[in-house]
Amino acid sequence: MNLLTHANEAEGKIGIGTLPPDLHPIIDDIYNEYYTSIPDKNVTTYHTWYDTLSPTLKEKLGKIQTHPFWNKLCNNQQTCIKINVKEMDELYYSNFTKTVDNVTETNLYGATGNIVIHKDCHYICSFHDVSLYRIIIGLSPNKNTNISTKFVHFNKEKKINKNDYILFDFSRTTHQVIKENPTENTPRTLLKLHFLVCNNCSKYYIEFLKKYFIIYDNITRYILKTGTEPTTYYQFFIGLLTHCFYHPYTQPLIAVLFVLYLIIVKFASKIKLVQKNIPKILVYFFVGVTILYLFVVFCYWARFQLYGVR
Repeated sequence: MNLLTHANEAEGKIGIGTLPPDLHPIIDDIYNEYYTSIPDKNVTTYHTWYDTLSPTLKEKLGKIQTHPFWNKLCNNQQTCIKINVKEMDELYYSNFTKTVDNVTETNLYGATGNIVIHKDCHYICSFHDVSLYRIIIGLSPNKNTNISTKFVHFNKEKKINKNDYILFDFSRTTHQVIKENPTENTPRTLLKLHFLVCNNCSKYYIEFLKKYFIIYDNITRYILKTGTEPTTYYQFFIGLLTHCFYHPYTQPLIAVLFVLYLIIVKFASKIKLVQKNIPKILVYFFVGVTILYLFVVFCYWARFQLYGVR
């Protein structure tokens, strides 16, 4: 059985399948212990990364991380090196109460990247002959008929249920999580594994790449945890910034603001539109947009403080 079931030069490789039967009892044990530890089942997301797991969960997870089933990621290439980036591995509880295909209609703040069409890391994470595979495994015993992961350019999608897995190239594969019926409550408990696979690499190079991906993951992890369900001004600052990053109207809005700013500079200021003033003009624009953004954040934060609305 080949784990990598579909391939695309630009999008990397993906896989969709079911875990071998000998792993199923371990999946049961992990779910039963982890689910009871989730303090609030009504949260949008709850992440528990490997380094914060209990010793018993680490032991059980280790049986899955080291299982020979994942050796097939090398696809029978003799020069392949595969290592588990366990520092990125996590147990994950997801319970989105609102999610739509169009990010313009709702605001999930720091969790916006979970539902829009995206790549987990792209330009700064693509290396020749290197793939970081993210593997998502279903733990929940309840039947999932509502939430699917879609691989956009492969025209493939999967509703992950217990013992199912999907895998994709962390740096290359475009995907989206879709909730077909937004009003239906569909909590999911998932396990995420990460394997770095490299052809013709030295052990020093692959260890360097491992550290690189861990640092990137720590940064995105901080943004996700800080901005997902904001209550403080700083959390709203991070959460709205994440949302704006994915919002399709952000770039056109900035372009319009810049044109208006140039008109003001041209006709209502003492700054001349000449080459030597370009740095000053750009700095003033950046400062102005920053002040405007801080005001918008204040409005969202104040609304939450007054009315409890995010």
